[in-house]
Amino acid sequence: MFKSAGDAMISIQQKLASTLRELPAVVGEAAVNFTIDNFERQAWLGNTAENWKKRKNPTKWGKADETDRALLVKTGKLKRSIRISKLVENAVYIQAGGADIPYAKAHNEGFRGAVNQTVKPHIRKMKDGRNIGVSEFQRTIQQNIPKRKFIGHESESPYLRAKIRREVIAHFRNRMKNL
Repeated sequence: MFKSAGDAMISIQQKLASTLRELPAVVGEAAVNFTIDNFERQAWLGNTAENWKKRKNPTKWGKADETDRALLVKTGKLKRSIRISKLVENAVYIQAGGADIPYAKAHNEGFRGAVNQTVKPHIRKMKDGRNIGVSEFQRTIQQNIPKRKFIGHESESPYLRAKIRREVIAHFRNRMKNL
């Protein structure tokens, strides 16, 4: 049985409308994947590749076993937190961290300044083998966290724009294939 031209046009319009409603999710998924890829490449691809500044010499302070660890990945919590936070008709919002990861913004934008810190009571083991109890106290420390951009707006990255364009075109072709 043949469809009339009007029925075919309605079918095309419905499929096109459905495809357009799906686009924010497609764009959001492309942006999330691009951001996660930045952790793998340890750089932000803007107009030029901005490689992340390397970690300071761990033998000077901290643990020497962290020399092979990727930057910004210790537990993987920050990387796993990147997700679509809000979908609306013509926009998508990507979030890294949120309230549960307060350090996300500091790492993405860099931070220099004083931070108040509460040290909890603990037992300190001395070099001579003695254990000494340390009471809770407050201290102010100076932090200098280098900028290691991993998430940003598509206008800041032609690579992200191109990835979104490819994903949208592929989605349209896939959905309109059987018309």
